[in-house]
Amino acid sequence: MEPEADQKQKNQPDVNLDCRFYRQKYPSVDELVMVEIKHITAIGAYVMLLEYNNIEGMIMLSELSRKRIRSVSKLTRVGRKEIVVVLRVDENKGYIDLSKKRVAPDELAECENRYKKSKDVHSILRHVAQTTKTDIEQLYETIAWPLYNKYPHPYDAFRIAVTDPDSVLEGLEISTEVRESLLHVIRVRLSPKPIKIRSDFSVTCFEFDGVQAIKDSLLAATALATEKIQVSIRLIASPLYVMLITAVDRNQGMLLANNVLRKIMEEIKSRGGNLVVKEQPHFLGDEDDLELEDLIKTMSASKKPGSDLEEEDEGMDVDIDDEEEKS
Repeated sequence: MEPEADQKQKNQPDVNLDCRFYRQKYPSVDELVMVEIKHITAIGAYVMLLEYNNIEGMIMLSELSRKRIRSVSKLTRVGRKEIVVVLRVDENKGYIDLSKKRVAPDELAECENRYKKSKDVHSILRHVAQTTKTDIEQLYETIAWPLYNKYPHPYDAFRIAVTDPDSVLEGLEISTEVRESLLHVIRVRLSPKPIKIRSDFSVTCFEFDGVQAIKDSLLAATALATEKIQVSIRLIASPLYVMLITAVDRNQGMLLANNVLRKIMEEIKSRGGNLVVKEQPHFLGDEDDLELEDLIKTMSASKKPGSDLEEEDEGMDVDIDDEEEKS
């Protein structure tokens, strides 16, 4: 059996992965900080300052609430995160006095946003430190803290670096290995995730060339797609269609979705047909997406040659995606 000391050494990380989020080692007086309640006593709550490498601070009972209280446990609990303001800092003795009651409600959102960004940056740098076997404080010294001189927050810089890494990383003294690892992590974590927009509608045209009119109208609408926004129109059950818009920008995606419906309306009405929107364009969640895929698969399996579904409203049965694949 291995000695306990050797076992502990094996469990230790190869490099240091602990570091404060900001260059200064201690917070400033009047600064808002995010803390986690570590221990509750009769006189107050001992906390960890999450942005300052978990150094200890204390919220006195009188600084927890403006209301008269008899028990700290009624106001907070161990493990809970709180936003507090710094009252006093004694760097020599390591004392940090904090207050919860003096935090203005309109200051909470700003602190929460800063903490979330800082936490995300720390997570990225921690991953790079593990991958490249680099002390995380060195990564802060060479990457994160210098970026505060050029950007409001390193997180904002990382977001820009997804598409323009040279402008962001220019001048930073980092190795090729660290640069490649950093860019890989931020592209995986911070690249905008595409969203999907769905709309259901029916298209009918009982003119002599009704089938071709529907096909032309749908093709004209899908032509509005761009490199950044994809448009797909699938037949569910004649004359019902579903439109799917895949985009990164929510506003641009919704704008194009409405333009697609407007284009179909214009085209089909000019040919004597009509469009009726059954479901207005709306954003899809993961569960909605899976439900739609199941519906399309079910309807596709039902449309076998010679089936009643295929024979019904034959002149309307145009699947634009299938037509594009054939061409």
